[in-house]
Amino acid sequence: MSVVRCSIESLISEALDTMDQSATVQQGVALMAKRNIGSLIVTNREQVVGLFTERDLITRVVGVGRAVTEVTLGEVCTRKLVSISSGSSCHDAIGRMEKNRCRRLVVYRGDHFIGLVNLTDVAAALARNRKRNNTMVNLVAGLSLAAIIVVIALLLYNLPRILQLADRTMS
Repeated sequence: MSVVRCSIESLISEALDTMDQSATVQQGVALMAKRNIGSLIVTNREQVVGLFTERDLITRVVGVGRAVTEVTLGEVCTRKLVSISSGSSCHDAIGRMEKNRCRRLVVYRGDHFIGLVNLTDVAAALARNRKRNNTMVNLVAGLSLAAIIVVIALLLYNLPRILQLADRTMS
């Protein structure tokens, strides 16, 4: 029986909001609030240089008393991005997040940035995948049980003939 593989390919958020690293935190937060998102891709000349998250806002700006109007995204975004290949499994993604203590991974196909995956989406996909696998196991077990019952029923149905044949063979 084949196990359904959980791949991050279908979980990638590709339509991402980006903002140049020279934008202020206030501009970034305003866009995040408008779009109801928790992170922004920070760019420099359209190249990904970092990720600005709600956590960055709390720990690197507000929590240390910096003014959102005077700090740029480039100054406070997370630049050490943890990446993963688009063909990787959900288990690989969870392992990488756990190892690097992060909740989002930057996804590349070769050298090309294609999007993000986050912990919530990967965990939900793993749960759905497990449910599908359990359903498949239950289906195979049910079919096996049905086949066994059919064989037993056929044996019971033919038991009188089998006994007659055995009796003739013995005499």
